[in-house]
Amino acid sequence: MLKKFCWSFLPKQERVARQRSRKIDVMLKRDVFMFPEVLLVLGNSQSGVSTFFKQMRIITGPEFSQQELIDFRRTIYMNIIEGLQALVIEKNSMGIPWENSANETHKMLVTSVESWNMNLKPHTFQGFVTAINSLWNDSGIQEAYSKIKKMHNFVSYIPCKQDILYARESCRARGYFVHRNILITELRSKRKYYLSYEYETTILFMVASSDFDQVTNGLYTSNESTSLVESLEFFKAVLCNSLFRKCTIILFFNKTDLLAEKVQTADIRKYFPEFQGDPHSLEDVQRFLVECFRERMTTVDNSRPFFYHFTTAVDTENIRIEFDSVKKTILREKLKAFKLL
Repeated sequence: MLKKFCWSFLPKQERVARQRSRKIDVMLKRDVFMFPEVLLVLGNSQSGVSTFFKQMRIITGPEFSQQELIDFRRTIYMNIIEGLQALVIEKNSMGIPWENSANETHKMLVTSVESWNMNLKPHTFQGFVTAINSLWNDSGIQEAYSKIKKMHNFVSYIPCKQDILYARESCRARGYFVHRNILITELRSKRKYYLSYEYETTILFMVASSDFDQVTNGLYTSNESTSLVESLEFFKAVLCNSLFRKCTIILFFNKTDLLAEKVQTADIRKYFPEFQGDPHSLEDVQRFLVECFRERMTTVDNSRPFFYHFTTAVDTENIRIEFDSVKKTILREKLKAFKLL
């Protein structure tokens, strides 16, 4: 009864996402052994797992339906409001004044919105567009965020593929996709329930390579740590899990574009004193990240092959090329297993 009561207070979007995830769980438990290959996608929050699934849809089809585009539009509306709310907080924390004092009223309108609990439709969102445009064009906000993006006509706006890739959903269903008899699905790190993936399974482990300086509350570490340390510990937990002992593991060091920008100014030695090399060299930082994960693997099982790729999940052509490489790796490892290579 209490569970049902609490469920009724969840936002509609989250209830729908959870219901879809449960349906996928039931289907996977029933049908997983029907597929000759299973590709299990793992990764911490912000690693790019959801973007990878959207790319798979874009690359292999089918096209997003009109209803799906409308659902993404609602997500993008939420992203805009939440992003502007964050910029207002950042502006205030830096003590930056408004260029236009009237924006104090616009700020109150935008910051009062609980976008996650609203059914944002075009006519609803249109009521915020004047305030959003005014705030966005204020030099105080522009000082807090240096990049400029033109606002759309959001009444008739339908997201394009690039908009969909950049859209961030606060709650979403479990990732699931089928491509040429390969079941591609997601296993989230907090799930209590695991399927037996011992046979004919490949793990695609995604790492947010640019997040070496992002502090997070540890799920796999006892104290506050960086996102990269969390990812390393999650990776080690996967390696030590007996369910995955026969799995081929392929690492996607994701967000290469953001890493290339970050190393120009950030110093990885502040977070990883053991780093040796040029902290502003993309190649040196990437080499260090690879060795961190390789060390975790060899510590647990030095007989396991180590596969990795550098990716940018929002770059469709990059993911197309790297996923083709993954398919070749899966085939090669299967031939080795049958002693045909």
